[in-house]
Amino acid sequence: MLHQINLLPWRDEIRAQHRRRFIGLLLLGTIIAVLTQWVIGLHFKEQQGIQHARLSYLKQYIAQLDNQIRSLKIAEQEHQAILTRLDVVESLQTGRNKTTEFMNIMPEMIPEGVYVDKIKMNGQDLELSGISDSTARLATMLDNLERSTLLKDVEMHSIIHNRKRFNKEFQTFKVSFSLKPAAFNALSLQAKVEGEHHD
Repeated sequence: MLHQINLLPWRDEIRAQHRRRFIGLLLLGTIIAVLTQWVIGLHFKEQQGIQHARLSYLKQYIAQLDNQIRSLKIAEQEHQAILTRLDVVESLQTGRNKTTEFMNIMPEMIPEGVYVDKIKMNGQDLELSGISDSTARLATMLDNLERSTLLKDVEMHSIIHNRKRFNKEFQTFKVSFSLKPAAFNALSLQAKVEGEHHD
């Protein structure tokens, strides 16, 4: 009977060492891979947290800007409403000033002997009616009105002779014309400047 005898036992030891080393390296590689994935996962989680924080900050900042824009829109609407009111007040003031300025220049245009009974004013259009003691005085008044740089569209509507008033005979008349806004604005500005100089 033949027996197998291993005369080189060191080969088996080397094989066993190689096997142990291979298993050790495999385990080490697995541990390193798991640790690397865990570290990468932590890094990504941290980056995700940072991005979420940035998004939250941006959302909050955008909300603040939206509130500011809403406030600005409300302020702009209020400002526009104030400007509209100021325009209305200014137009009323201008209209009032025109009436006063017209009444100031009236004595220069109406000669002695012509008496105005009624003045109708509708915006820029005016109508005067009254009496005169002669046709010549009415002609002078009409000439004064037509030559004025503040008036336009002067038109004599009627002259009626021999109307009794105050136990005397007069001529009644009716004349109409329009104010020139630009000329009155210039006159208002001049009066304002003169008022400031006097102050």
